[in-house]
Amino acid sequence: MEDFKRILIPTDGSVTSEVAVDKGLALARMTGAKVKVLFVVDTMTFRDIPPDELITTLRGHMESKGNEILDEIEERADEMGVELEKSLVNGHPDDIIVEESENFDLIVIGTHGRSGLSRLLVGSITERVVRHAKCPVMVIKTKEE
Repeated sequence: MEDFKRILIPTDGSVTSEVAVDKGLALARMTGAKVKVLFVVDTMTFRDIPPDELITTLRGHMESKGNEILDEIEERADEMGVELEKSLVNGHPDDIIVEESENFDLIVIGTHGRSGLSRLLVGSITERVVRHAKCPVMVIKTKEE
């Protein structure tokens, strides 16, 4: 376990990612690892829409919510004595996470555990990260409601 000196924990604020955050912070506390928590504003959602006031406002809201989520995680990390860096970036989540993976010993990421048609239609950022990351990936699976 001492090989995990830097842990990346991507989050979107969902219940699934919050479970992964808790597990990742606990692991960091046990190993003394430093953590970077990453929130990606998915700009692919807006790629084919011309930027207007509504899109700009929506993106601003998403960035604001992302910063709130990161601040809450920072408070939890402080309480646990875990050294944490926060990062909010714009882009395609799986691309950003895979790019960041070059600088880490482990990624801790959540998944909904979807299967069948649901997984096919929604896609899986986690699956793409597992396939392409440059470091080991710990997947925290939660049951879909």
